[in-house]
Amino acid sequence: MRIGIGLSIALFAAACEPAVPDPAASPPAAAAAPPPAAVADSFATVPDSAWIDITGPTLIGFYPVVSNEQLEKDEGLATTLDDFSFHLGTAQDSLKAAGFTAQLRGGDTLWLRTGANRVRVVRAADSSTVGYLFADTLLRRVFVYGVRDNIDLVAYAHEFRRTGALKHESR
Repeated sequence: MRIGIGLSIALFAAACEPAVPDPAASPPAAAAAPPPAAVADSFATVPDSAWIDITGPTLIGFYPVVSNEQLEKDEGLATTLDDFSFHLGTAQDSLKAAGFTAQLRGGDTLWLRTGANRVRVVRAADSSTVGYLFADTLLRRVFVYGVRDNIDLVAYAHEFRRTGALKHESR
């Protein structure tokens, strides 16, 4: 079962497609490229594969990177990751229909870029290690911590797309 969790996450990640820009959306005025010196030196060391390109509404699921041994010792964590993967996977088609790109990342730090803007986003230390980040090209970001079911994820996606925010969630 523990290997099945990793396989579920891997299959979901393979199903994620690159974002397709909305041709009707106009880029924000602030999207003009800054001079190369304006890009922080710390970003230069981040491998290209670590960046998440935000080209439209995006939902990023994040989870802790753990070994199979850790999963075997912590059944609660194994169940959490299994539920996380299941709900995110079942929401995939509805999220895509709502215009969202879904990404999946392990670890505490997310590297986002939209146009020339680069942002490092770190999960709050006192928060859940599993959750979701909603982001868009206007650099609006909202964290939702913990596992949410597919119905909640799709409802959050519609609300975030409409308002750029979510009621009762963290920014």
